[in-house]
Amino acid sequence: MSRQYRVWMEHLTRAINDCMPLDESYVLLHSANLIGLFTCIFVKHKERNKIKDVSAAEVKRGMGGLHGNKGALVFRFILDDSSLCFVNCHLAAGQTQTTHRNNDIAAILETESLPVETSLTSRLNHFVSGGDGSMIMDHEICILNGDLNYRIDSIPRNVIIEAVRSNNLAKLLERDQLLASRRKNPGFRLRAFQEAPITFAPTYKYDVGTDEYDSSDKKRSPAWCDRILYRGLGRVKQLEYRRHEVRASDHRPVSARFKLRIKSVLPQQRDAVWEACQKDFQAERRRLASEASIEYLISVLGTDAKQARALILGNGS
Repeated sequence: MSRQYRVWMEHLTRAINDCMPLDESYVLLHSANLIGLFTCIFVKHKERNKIKDVSAAEVKRGMGGLHGNKGALVFRFILDDSSLCFVNCHLAAGQTQTTHRNNDIAAILETESLPVETSLTSRLNHFVSGGDGSMIMDHEICILNGDLNYRIDSIPRNVIIEAVRSNNLAKLLERDQLLASRRKNPGFRLRAFQEAPITFAPTYKYDVGTDEYDSSDKKRSPAWCDRILYRGLGRVKQLEYRRHEVRASDHRPVSARFKLRIKSVLPQQRDAVWEACQKDFQAERRRLASEASIEYLISVLGTDAKQARALILGNGS
């Protein structure tokens, strides 16, 4: 880890320690960096012993997957019996690179970057959709964030700035590339995620240290590059989505607050329910097979309905 990232990690650790009471203290569970990406995961000290199967990976998307200037840092763990996955992304830049960004996110989500869970019982308990834990979408709860670099299409820069000043964000959000891809592109992989309504001004691109949008020769148009999305299958409730007026960068940082519902599996009760389901399934399979056999005797062989039922169900000679 470079000195720059270490300073950030130490600063975040101090800030959390200063803000939280001792009985609600946090510990650093994981940190990682990939060129412009940096991830720190903190957890409550009292929850640390409930966490297992910690794994991390990186997905490089720069220069055809060879370089880490674009890509993602992936981190997952199991809390009680729920799987959580955090994805920190930096996608392709440029006003016209929507397809490139969409391809980046598809590659990140489709990469088998994490260790495979070999236990069938653990797969059933912890992961979803028949997954084995090797892919991001195998996890029950996913938080995906970062500089996704999606821009605002077909609106001149001066019109965007005027709309921001008049707080007419709806006009701009109609042309947001991420939201447009969700509406119009059936294959867009971020359709599987949700995003809270955006009620804050575009977070990019500012003159550093000021509240003015880019005044350089390039005069880049403002955009909502910085996003936080989630996927939770009914287990995630978003409480807050906002930007912060920190002027140290050409981006304004965003944050989100969530309430997560975590499950615990009770093995004996689960086994009893599984056995009951198997019995019900076998009984239903036998019933359907009998009905199909009776229908065959009636429609194909011309057997009387009463006689057909007696032959199959054993109520006659």
